[in-house]
Amino acid sequence: MTFASIAFKNVRKKFGSYIIYFLSTTFSVVLFNLFCSMYFNPTFEKYRFGTGKMSVLFKGASIAVFLFAAVFVMYAGSYFLKTQKKEIAIYSVLGMRKGQIAMLMFLETFFIGLLAVAAGTVIGAVSAGYTVSLLLRFMGESTKIVFTVEAGAVMVTLIAFILLFAVSGLRAYRVIYQYSLIELLSAEKQSEKLPGYSVPGAVAAVIFLAAGYTICMRMDVYVGGLNLLKPTFISALCILIGTYFLFRSLVPALVAAVKKREKFYYKTSNYIGISQIAFRLKGNARMFTVISLLTAITITMISASYSFYNLIGGEGTESYAPFSYLAKNIDEDQHDRILSTISEVGEVSVTSEDKIELINIELQNNQYAVKDQQTGETISGLSVKSYLMSESMYLKIIEETHTPGGKMSETRSDFKGGLDDVSCYFIDGNAVSDYCSNLPGQEMQVSFHNENEAYTVQGISLHKYLGVLDLYKHPTIVVSDSNYKRFYQKAAAEDIDTFYGFQFDDDMKASQTVEAIDRFIPARFHHGGLPGNISYIGIYKANFALFGSYAFIGFFLGALFSLASGSTLYYKLIIEAEEEAPRYAILRKTGMNGRELTSSIAKQLGLVYGMPLAAGLLHTVFGLLLYIHALGEMSAQTSAALDAVIVVLLNIAVYGVFYFLSVRSYRKIVCRSV
Repeated sequence: MTFASIAFKNVRKKFGSYIIYFLSTTFSVVLFNLFCSMYFNPTFEKYRFGTGKMSVLFKGASIAVFLFAAVFVMYAGSYFLKTQKKEIAIYSVLGMRKGQIAMLMFLETFFIGLLAVAAGTVIGAVSAGYTVSLLLRFMGESTKIVFTVEAGAVMVTLIAFILLFAVSGLRAYRVIYQYSLIELLSAEKQSEKLPGYSVPGAVAAVIFLAAGYTICMRMDVYVGGLNLLKPTFISALCILIGTYFLFRSLVPALVAAVKKREKFYYKTSNYIGISQIAFRLKGNARMFTVISLLTAITITMISASYSFYNLIGGEGTESYAPFSYLAKNIDEDQHDRILSTISEVGEVSVTSEDKIELINIELQNNQYAVKDQQTGETISGLSVKSYLMSESMYLKIIEETHTPGGKMSETRSDFKGGLDDVSCYFIDGNAVSDYCSNLPGQEMQVSFHNENEAYTVQGISLHKYLGVLDLYKHPTIVVSDSNYKRFYQKAAAEDIDTFYGFQFDDDMKASQTVEAIDRFIPARFHHGGLPGNISYIGIYKANFALFGSYAFIGFFLGALFSLASGSTLYYKLIIEAEEEAPRYAILRKTGMNGRELTSSIAKQLGLVYGMPLAAGLLHTVFGLLLYIHALGEMSAQTSAALDAVIVVLLNIAVYGVFYFLSVRSYRKIVCRSV
């Protein structure tokens, strides 16, 4: 009988104990294969370097899945090797050389990996077409998918995971050569020392967590680049360190305090459960830290992605494209050609058209500033480049873009008209109301052709009536028609920016029309992932192509994190059950009944699952608050809180399944020894 056949028989006999590990690793292989399949799929060829740069997303997702799978495989593999110490010792007693035992252990581990790779690759290849279709739905596309098995994806998956499981199998050599025969035979009898805790460590947990949360809440999310990266890194590091000290010192300190409450502690089920937690906290501190952080990342990532995904389909798109198509400073021939093209394509018809003539002026107010989104710099009192618009034109824009009423929103306005010759309505170009909220009642200085006039601010708004890109850091004041006429008469051609806003009867059917117009209207914008000219359908597709893929990837990565975290806890507890079985046998013989045993196990395992979940949910609260803060005034239109509740419930359900499986398996193991 060869080593391969012995290893295969061992895998077959013990497959029941491997099943959760097998399913988790198979799911990792499936996800890796799916993301690789999407990268190689010709359907996404147009996204390789265009909208959203999908190749970068798929590569990043594939790497994240593989790295996470590698950590999980190595981590879970260490548990299996721990349970095999006695088996290895028996082989040694029977006369097998260390090299032979090592080969046997390598083959056994490698066979499980091969089965997971084979199953995952087949499932991934078969389901790739359906998954791509689902992704395209997330992206707002309707491209039909032809089912194909991407050979490149299959080869990359096989090579990557076969190498991973080969490395995992080689770890068996460490067990063979690291321990002596006596240590292997007595592995189950080796006891853990009661972990100590330090008061400074407990205090450090509170300080680091408080510091991380404080930095998170005070972070200026409107500053880009390295200015935002630095506080983000510091906050994350503080939360990481604080979480570790939480489980390493603070929770053990609380357990020690509970043990002093004798009436509660010396109840049989409480005594056993609390004692087990006290012994296990030291060894599990790092695992609890990782799982709590993964839980927070999973819930925050999925909740934020999904809520923002819902937002961009409505007011998120309208904030960029309030008109069906917007052209700037085009001549009469181009204007007429736009109308003729719309008629020739025949997809849509024009329901309204606005010629918006905005006069370039300078504004100044001692308390007003435009915030630089890259540097975060704000200097009040500086002169700001701005637009001047007539009252009647703004009312017409509100009517024809169907702008809903509301305050401090990029897509809403409360302007009702009624301006006199000394008042104005102020539309801020900033993303938040911090810089204009105190302006009502104050005077705004208007400079034009070296002449200065002052207008009293009657009302304020953040309404991006031309879209965010055109009004980014570019405020507007609305004045009475008579005042606008005076400025217009003094203006030269170069002082006026003319926008043509077209409204179609059905924006979602205007794809070919917009593409035809863009062929002869020069592109105005060169932002990665956004169209060159602003149209509703163009922004809609660009947003969904990018954020739809984010939501899709976030959903699958979140599912992987939850499954792997639950699997890790499950195997950790099952291995501990093997070690605790003799102790429970003694307790049963001294009078502990089955009901008390089950209660003790349920409480103990409930704490093991509950502690990292509770810490993760606490981190999630601050992560979502940061996300809502980043949305600014648009946060009122999101359902982030409701989405987070749903994701939390789903995550708890996943942990609940693993919890009940753990309780069942744990009880079965400890009762077996009685």
